[in-house]
Amino acid sequence: MIGFDIVGFMISWLTLFGIYAILALTLNLESGTAGITNFGKVVFYGVGAYVSATLTAYLILILNGVDVSETPPYGIRGIILLGELGNKNPLLNIGLLVLSLVIAFAVSGVLGYLLTYPILRVGPAFVGFTLLSSGELLRIFLQHYEPVGASKGLMAIPTPFGWIADSRLREVTYLGLVLGLLAVTYVVTHRLVNSPLGRTLRALRDDEIAALCLGKHVPRIKATILFIGSGVAGMAGVLLTYYLTSVNPNMFVPAVTFNVWAMIILGGFGNLKGSLLGASVITFVDRVLTFVTPQLGIAAISPDYLRWVIVGLLIVVVLLVNPRGLLPEKPIRTPAVDVILEEFRGESK
Repeated sequence: MIGFDIVGFMISWLTLFGIYAILALTLNLESGTAGITNFGKVVFYGVGAYVSATLTAYLILILNGVDVSETPPYGIRGIILLGELGNKNPLLNIGLLVLSLVIAFAVSGVLGYLLTYPILRVGPAFVGFTLLSSGELLRIFLQHYEPVGASKGLMAIPTPFGWIADSRLREVTYLGLVLGLLAVTYVVTHRLVNSPLGRTLRALRDDEIAALCLGKHVPRIKATILFIGSGVAGMAGVLLTYYLTSVNPNMFVPAVTFNVWAMIILGGFGNLKGSLLGASVITFVDRVLTFVTPQLGIAAISPDYLRWVIVGLLIVVVLLVNPRGLLPEKPIRTPAVDVILEEFRGESK
């Protein structure tokens, strides 16, 4: 453990936690609250990541007078130019960040709506399998699509704060951005869950046939939630791109989706605070293994395999102790319920 950088570890963990917590919150909104089986979270995460990477790489070269038809950003010369030109204009970098977040939300959200609305009209059982297969279709497409680098992906993506000279200050500033977007996501999802729409979503989850009989347009409501959840997942993909400064198709495998599922199962299905707790535990395990394993000289076992073993054991133990997770979902209390309870107590006296 000699030379262990505790500050670097905390920054790395909290940044990764913020990105995955956004995914966990949206998945809990879709699956925990609305009862939608979304096994394709990685689709919208990957779309957002590639939207930001492609937009940033191409626009920086074009705005600096580079002919991208001759010097594409996925070529050696393009990568070198991105490294040289990418951090010279702070306003351009921040502008590209805002533009990427907006476009990623719109593209991922519309894709989520279009992928699910027709299937939801047929039946909810097909949604999970369709989204799961869509993730693999996206990955295979990206592996063979040359304008986004095919199997190599895109590298040297300039970060929004790359113009800050001090590397530690740059990392902390980016961490602040990630945690700020996480806070906004939590507030929005919390308001949705505790709004009349949130109570409607719980009704759909608990008894869809009863909701249909009450006149609720189930496919449209669920597709709308998937639009919101998918759009926000696309924004998380943007954060991942700028954090890693590169993207490639193998970053968006189905295991990413099941990693997020593990977070909400561990933390508590239907509980937003449980999503944060589950994301913090699993990302902490990931960062510890990533930082500590090389220093311990453990080369025979990959940190990825160790992570899945530890996460699997944690889930088994938690489910044995409390099948509803560390922070189970609590019943909703509304002013109307409180009034009824007060009247009932008054009559009973």
